[in-house]
Amino acid sequence: MLRRAMDLAPSVRVAVEEVGWGWRTSGTFGPGELNGEQKTVLLADLMAESATRVVLTAPGIRRYTDALRACGVTVAPQGPDWLDLTATGVNKAVALDAVRAHLGIPADRTVAVGDGVNDLDMLAWAGRSVAMGQAPAIVRSAADETTSSIDQAGVLPVLASLVPALDRTLSRLAAQIVTAERTAPGPAVLRVWHGSGPDLARCEAWTLQDGRWARHAPIPSGVGVTMRAIETAALDAGMPVPRGEEGRRRARWRSVTDDGPAGFELPLSGL
Repeated sequence: MLRRAMDLAPSVRVAVEEVGWGWRTSGTFGPGELNGEQKTVLLADLMAESATRVVLTAPGIRRYTDALRACGVTVAPQGPDWLDLTATGVNKAVALDAVRAHLGIPADRTVAVGDGVNDLDMLAWAGRSVAMGQAPAIVRSAADETTSSIDQAGVLPVLASLVPALDRTLSRLAAQIVTAERTAPGPAVLRVWHGSGPDLARCEAWTLQDGRWARHAPIPSGVGVTMRAIETAALDAGMPVPRGEEGRRRARWRSVTDDGPAGFELPLSGL
């Protein structure tokens, strides 16, 4: 592929990604062009090892997109003078779907926000796709909707739309519990684990999916507090948590022993 690129555009600059560090390059790239460190090496060294991602930049190189795809790679133009290349079938959609399957998230509950041509596969994959305001026309036309630009923090209203409207008088802990319960795809419980003292070292919402319990979301404000604070917040939020015997005010916790040391769970959905 690199030999073909040099035949088509003799002035091409090449950058080969080194995951976790930066890039090996055939020439210097300017500030902001690449993320991470850079090291200029001989072209032969760039072709000596397999690569996860290759960048090609040269005046008008986008017109060679099809010719380079014929070499058996995925080519994503990022402008008239810039191409991103990966292996065939390697793109953001493939990676995200692997994460989605690992986490057990239904395909129709996925959301993607993008602004580049290399986001097209991801936008087609997502259950809901959003283009940033500064995205080129081909990206905006591929998305279900368009938000404002990155300079206008366009992703924030998208994220806000994913969270249920809440009573602003609730404490941070109560709001997190309500949000976790309302966004869970099935019945939900709160699970907590103690550290060395009475305060909690972990607090998470779990949900029942396909007959098994799966971790749904962390409850950050539940770390470092007590079980009593958790149940008070749940009750303040109007959650239908089970109570003990008649006349007992405390919520009824259940013991759990899976996923690490013994802990306790508080049902949030009347289980």
